[in-house]
Amino acid sequence: MRTLAGLLLTVFILSANAQTADAEEQRSDRVARLFLQQVSSTSAIVKWRGNGTRLSYGLSRDTLETEVTAEADGDHMIAQLTGLTPDQTYYYRVNDTPEPAWTGAFQTAPSAGQSPNDGNIRVWLLGDSGTESEESRGHFPYQGQAAKVREGFKRFQANQGQSEPIDLILLLGDNAYLEGTDLQWQRSFFEIYAEDIKGASVWPTIGNHEMGLGQPIDLCSFRPMPACEKGPVMVRFGGVSESSDPNSYDSDGNGPDKGGLPYLNIFALPTNGELGGSPSHTEQYYSFDYGNLHVVSLDSQLSNRDLVQRTVMRDWLVRDLSASDADWTVVFFHHPPYSKGENHDSDREQNEIDMRTTFGPVFENYGVDAVYSGHAHSYERSWYLRGHQGPSTEFSVTKHAARDDQNQATFGTADLPYLQAKGMNTGRTIYTVAGTGGKADGYHPCSEGQYLGCTTPDWLMHPAHRTFNPTMTDYRPNGIAKKGTVLLDVGPETFSSRFIDEEGQVLDHFVIQRQ
Repeated sequence: MRTLAGLLLTVFILSANAQTADAEEQRSDRVARLFLQQVSSTSAIVKWRGNGTRLSYGLSRDTLETEVTAEADGDHMIAQLTGLTPDQTYYYRVNDTPEPAWTGAFQTAPSAGQSPNDGNIRVWLLGDSGTESEESRGHFPYQGQAAKVREGFKRFQANQGQSEPIDLILLLGDNAYLEGTDLQWQRSFFEIYAEDIKGASVWPTIGNHEMGLGQPIDLCSFRPMPACEKGPVMVRFGGVSESSDPNSYDSDGNGPDKGGLPYLNIFALPTNGELGGSPSHTEQYYSFDYGNLHVVSLDSQLSNRDLVQRTVMRDWLVRDLSASDADWTVVFFHHPPYSKGENHDSDREQNEIDMRTTFGPVFENYGVDAVYSGHAHSYERSWYLRGHQGPSTEFSVTKHAARDDQNQATFGTADLPYLQAKGMNTGRTIYTVAGTGGKADGYHPCSEGQYLGCTTPDWLMHPAHRTFNPTMTDYRPNGIAKKGTVLLDVGPETFSSRFIDEEGQVLDHFVIQRQ
């Protein structure tokens, strides 16, 4: 959302009922979506929508010797694959479908605490990629953008990534715009990443656009305009819900949807610690182990808005991290603790402030290596931080960032990586903002009286983030306004994170190295 016109693109309202009707038409006898969930060293879940009720799997594409009967899970089918061998390729097929058989393949996780046989867990992070379905008055302003970002990533994979398969896909929130309806998930996620999600386990977190419509908002608070002279201009649009209750999900302004929150209906997420980690007893936040990597998804959209729920989530996180002995720990959630993105300033927005002040100390005290968020539509990546949970004005490189012999903050490049002593907690964490999977903000200075729907003077200038050369196109002092995704490579001694743009080029890269 850059200008008033851009903001009005999000208003939408009238098309929600039509989208709901279209979603019903999607639910035909054919297989409309097929994706992997909860892949462990000995089990996996396959979900799909359509007519098939049986799934076969095995070690050869031509010989799928084991067949299981799927169960209904809402309007999806879900099949449990069990008795699998760690670090092994399996092929699978939905059997009783009217069209030619669908076939997928995936690699099981290595044994607990181990790295894969290829030495590396590869994780792909998609933030705010759901713009394909962003619509206003029949216009789709970002159509094709997420697909182009995906093509750039595939180009990197082919040219620089040794074509190594993706093991995990982490969704940083806002992966279906504007209200997170089932049809929007179909158009902006399942159709674009159809081949990717058949071979890599999908792990999501809740963003603001997953939560439907919010209460009416006065457009005059975004920008003065003639209509404001007569009083507030109130509209409702997706992405501004302030509810902490998932049952309040409202896609069309007519009250809570009977079907509930589509995000929770679509995904099957661990609640009882069945894949490692401490039981959360909710799908809104959870954790799992994958070999020597521990991954935590927090809920910065719902649970974070309520003090009691936020405290419960924090206490759960402490238990979870205390019980983990994984080599590496990654946490992801939607609202970034440190950001100067357009419309999303971590000094102003309460969700970001609460995530920073409540959970930042936990990350440091319990050895979280890296934190990833979306929400802001630019790329920002912090220094190697410790001890800063205040506003940006209180940040000090000399007090809070890892530094070299010249007292300069270090970038963690491949030739001069951030160093950790094995088995020791440095108390430092790297924070990355990558809500650039479907669009990137541009420079649109605020006019007098305007502070939302535009770029403020300190846009992409949060001092906790590493510096860039602002003379380069789309670069700012502390961030990059380009579309792209993040790729993690996690080995026994090395943790590597890359930001890859839509052309397949690496624009930022940091490495943590165990000594």
